[in-house]
Amino acid sequence: MRENLPIVCNQEDWDCIQKVLHGDFNSFELLMNRYQGLVYSQAIKAFRNETEAEDFTQDIFLKAFESLSTFQGRSQFSTWLFVIARNEIIRRYRREHPEVAGLDALILAETEKDKQREVASEQEAKLLKQESSEKIRNLVESLPELYRKPISLHYFENMSYKEISKKLNLKMNTLKSYIFRGKEIMRDWLNKEENEKQE
Repeated sequence: MRENLPIVCNQEDWDCIQKVLHGDFNSFELLMNRYQGLVYSQAIKAFRNETEAEDFTQDIFLKAFESLSTFQGRSQFSTWLFVIARNEIIRRYRREHPEVAGLDALILAETEKDKQREVASEQEAKLLKQESSEKIRNLVESLPELYRKPISLHYFENMSYKEISKKLNLKMNTLKSYIFRGKEIMRDWLNKEENEKQE
């Protein structure tokens, strides 16, 4: 039972975690089977390579296993796992592409929808604020107005999707598609620039 504990993790996951911590390692396989699709979907979108995505997924579950004793149940296990994977994707991308780390980290962080995106939104805003170099701002300013306004409001003025939707009189799905498409355009520009440097 979990009375008197500030735990929001669902009971089934919590029970598995407690069993693992008490030596029942087979219970961790249940967690892996339950959530490996979540991690793999992040990885395949980030790396676009099945082998690399599979290896990454295994690495993340190893990290989760090693850190399991720190999980206090104050979020869903899936959210905790998502953040571990997201941070590792950002870390790897920043290491490999330091000159575009801020923007690409944000692009990669936006791979999950709805609830997971809301969980990460505050961290994304902080990341962009830290990495908001002149280059990134110039990229945003170069976008068509249709995409520039929503992205600027969300990442540079820290407005929520709901606030932007109201300000620009846009439906929520339309707003999300504009932000996604705008970042896709910027990613294409950055990829093109990288390719030109390598030629």
